[in-house]
Amino acid sequence: METIFETLKSLFNSENEFFTLARKGKRITHIALAIPLLIVFFIAGFFVSEFVIYQFVLLPLGITGAFKAFYTLTLSFGFVTFFLWLWVSFFEKRSFRTLGLTKNGAFKKYITGFLIGFIMLSIVIGLMAIFGILGIRENVEPFSFNFLGIMFLLLLGYVIQGATEEIIARGWQFQVIGARYRPWLGAVISSVIFALLHGLNTGVSVLAIINLLLFALMLILFILYNQSIWTACGWHTAWNWAMENIYGLKVSGTEGFGSILNLSAQGPNYLTGGEFGPEGSILTTFVLLGGMLTAILFKAKEKNK
Repeated sequence: METIFETLKSLFNSENEFFTLARKGKRITHIALAIPLLIVFFIAGFFVSEFVIYQFVLLPLGITGAFKAFYTLTLSFGFVTFFLWLWVSFFEKRSFRTLGLTKNGAFKKYITGFLIGFIMLSIVIGLMAIFGILGIRENVEPFSFNFLGIMFLLLLGYVIQGATEEIIARGWQFQVIGARYRPWLGAVISSVIFALLHGLNTGVSVLAIINLLLFALMLILFILYNQSIWTACGWHTAWNWAMENIYGLKVSGTEGFGSILNLSAQGPNYLTGGEFGPEGSILTTFVLLGGMLTAILFKAKEKNK
């Protein structure tokens, strides 16, 4: 079997179909624009959604709590995607599907990613239980069909939120930098920006930043292996939704709006992740490294068939 280095070299090939898709347009965004534009798209999307529509339309109607969270996950992130679509369509002159949203096996790849994300998070939760740092809080929401409806509503929200982050960070920024310059450069820059932006959240630590980098790099491996972002989108959605609405733990320092198990973590910050949640735990570090190694081994096995 070929070495890990050789497998990574074959994955980070500029002729990978994922990068070829970026070259189907009239132009590829310059790195000097690709870095700040990601931030601009987010600011523009959230400004229109949160400071225009919500403040003047929905807030007077009393939309708060879980429904406000659903609004943010769908409309705010949806507007971010909309502004990216404008750029890709009118500046780069290419189809939005070329951001790794190809039709071939899309549903299967998404569901596979969703299941992998849920399983990997459940492994983290299982390890936390083994170390004795998990407890169950009293449910603040009665378990009912209405409650399950809210959980499903938030799942739909996380489908949009997870897809938006994958599309803009890895489907676009990683892709255009990788296609125009070097794949490894796109991986480094997009992963660092992804980690730093999430690092603005409550309770961030050095370990949390490291995990965010590993999170981004692992999903890049998934993308290069599948030559699309569908698996990464599914993984991202399951990870965030299950963390908040199945297990009841913080997602990147953000408190949720109800969960099925409603767990709490108490213990050393390096195990629990502290105020940032499990994404700041060293247990997550090992699980993410395991995910990266598994992706590399799958690719190596495929090449040796």
